[in-house]
Amino acid sequence: MAKAKKNDIIELKAQLKENKLQKLYVFYGEEEYLKELYIKKIFDMVPDAGLEEFNRIVISGAADYEEYDNAWEGMPMMTDRRILMIRDSNIFTMTRKDGINPPNDEQKKFWTEKFKRLSDDTVVIFCEKNVDGRSALFKAAGKAGFTVKCEFMPLSDLKAWVIKNAIKAGKKIDDKTAEYLVSVIDPGLSNLEHELDKLISFCDEVIYKSDVDRVVSKAVGIKVFDITDGIMEGNTAKVFKIINDMKTQKESAFGTLYLIYSNVEKMLHLKLAGITNKNDAAKLLGGSPWIAGKYLAGASGFTTESLYHMVTRVPEIDFEIKSGEITEWQALEQYIAEALHASQRS
Repeated sequence: MAKAKKNDIIELKAQLKENKLQKLYVFYGEEEYLKELYIKKIFDMVPDAGLEEFNRIVISGAADYEEYDNAWEGMPMMTDRRILMIRDSNIFTMTRKDGINPPNDEQKKFWTEKFKRLSDDTVVIFCEKNVDGRSALFKAAGKAGFTVKCEFMPLSDLKAWVIKNAIKAGKKIDDKTAEYLVSVIDPGLSNLEHELDKLISFCDEVIYKSDVDRVVSKAVGIKVFDITDGIMEGNTAKVFKIINDMKTQKESAFGTLYLIYSNVEKMLHLKLAGITNKNDAAKLLGGSPWIAGKYLAGASGFTTESLYHMVTRVPEIDFEIKSGEITEWQALEQYIAEALHASQRS
C-alpha cells in the first residue's frame, strides 16, 4: 500500500483543530475512508440551523452548469455559513477515459471565475475520484483553497490502527496477526474496518490468525495464492473448494485465470533468477516483502518445467475460450486440473 502524503493530512488536522476552515477544499485519492472522515468533520463544524435544504447543498456527478451556478451563488439561511458539496464532478481531469469528459474551454472559464470569487459564507467541498494534478483547474483550486490527497496508509500505520481499535473493543491481536489481516484483504480503511468488526464480533478475548482465515473475506489475489498453495501441495479438495466458493461469489473465472497466470509468471521469474530471500524478491518484483515472500514460497514448491508449462498453457486456453470451444469456468477448472497433475509429477 502506498504511503499517504502526510503534509496534506497534518495541515488539514491543524486547520480543523484551530477552527480555521478554508473556503474551498478538494479531497481526492484512493482512500475513501479518509475523505469521508474529514468531510464529516467539516460538516460538523458548520451548523445547518435545522435548515438542511438551504445550508447543505449536495451535487453528485456531472451537473448542468446552471445548477452549479445557482448552487454557488446561493446564500445560507439563518446561519453564518453553509456547505456546497460537489461529488465526482470530474472537472479536474484532462483526458477522456471510461466515459469521463474533461471540461471544455467555456467550462474551464466558468470554474476559474468561480474559484476567484469564493464567498465567506460558503464552504465548498469537492470530493473526487478522478484528478489530474497537472490540470489548470486543480492548480487554481489549490491556490484558492486547499487540496487534500487521501492515499492508502502504509502497512505500519494500518497495523497500529488494527491493534488500537481491537483494544478499544476489548480484544487482543498481536502484531503478526494484524499484519496478516491487513495483507489478505482488499485495500482501504473502510474495508479493513468492516473486516475487523466481523472479527471482533466473532472472537472471544484474542484474535488469532486462524480466526482471520475463518471469518475474513480475502481479496481475490490472496485467494489465488491459496489456489497456487493448494496446487503446490497437490491438495485437490482444497483447490476446488476455493474455486467453487469463488463461483458462488460470482468472481470472474477469466480474471482468476489471469491472476493465477500472473502469479505463476512471477514465480518462474524468481526461479530463473535464482533468488532465495524475500527482500531480493521484493526488489525484483516490486511490492511488499510479504507478498514477494508468497511468490518465493510458491516458486520453491514447483519445478521450473511445471511453472513453464503453467505459463505457456494460458494463451492456449485463452484461444479456446475466445473460439467458443470451452466456457470460462470450464477453462479455469481444466487449467487447475492440469496444474495439479503436473505438480504431482514434480
